[in-house]
Amino acid sequence: MEARNILEVEKFVLACNDMLSGKFLDLSKRLDSFLSVMTKSQDILDLLAECLQDFEEEIEFQKAFSVDKKTGSVRVSLPTEETKKLALTVTILNDIINDKINPNQFLETYFQDKKLTPVQNFLDKIIKPFRDIICKMFDLQTSITEEDIRKQIEAEKEFEIQEEKRQAEAQFPHLDELLAEIVKTCNQILAMLKFETRRTDVLDDVEFVTNSVVKACEKRDLMVVNGLVVGLNYVAKKFKNIRSFVIELNNLIYDYYEFLAEGQTEQEVEE
Repeated sequence: MEARNILEVEKFVLACNDMLSGKFLDLSKRLDSFLSVMTKSQDILDLLAECLQDFEEEIEFQKAFSVDKKTGSVRVSLPTEETKKLALTVTILNDIINDKINPNQFLETYFQDKKLTPVQNFLDKIIKPFRDIICKMFDLQTSITEEDIRKQIEAEKEFEIQEEKRQAEAQFPHLDELLAEIVKTCNQILAMLKFETRRTDVLDDVEFVTNSVVKACEKRDLMVVNGLVVGLNYVAKKFKNIRSFVIELNNLIYDYYEFLAEGQTEQEVEE
């Protein structure tokens, strides 16, 4: 089964692992936080909704859990069919959360074991198979760790960054080359301004605007770059030694927009 958001499924598997390895006294409270993680995954909710279709909770519960009235012997026989096992598990968990099942009484009645505590036996018989089936359905490993999820989040962020760059490149082809030339020219302007012997407010303004152009290039924001270069034309008028560089900035941007316009025209002709 292909998940729309596999990360949320992985977080739930991690919550299962935390529950299986943790020690706690109040099962209801632990299940409450456990189920809150589950409900954040629409993929899991959709899967469970399918499993619950035509599922007869009362009948299946009686098949799985029973006590002989004469002998008092307890019989636990969980369904072998995976969809029924998922459906039965989620109804039991919901019934515990909603106080339809007394957790202590339920555990003491059906999960007594010579080697395990009732809680441990419940986790082993109910939560562990639930996790394993979820992992099988979504083709995941059961041994997911927080580090795995952290790496996944970082990978998704990197993918989004690269996708944004790809889209920007499609809209503004060769933008990085243009921005590199603009930054190079701005650095030349800043270098020339160091030869100015007298500090003035206008000089400070020119340096500020030029540095702002560089920062806008780092953010790949062509609109801001264009606006700042327009402003630089006005504040830099008094500085003859950088005039050629300011003209170069204007030419770079003008030529680039001409290039975009030509590309748009060619595309319209092809269409």
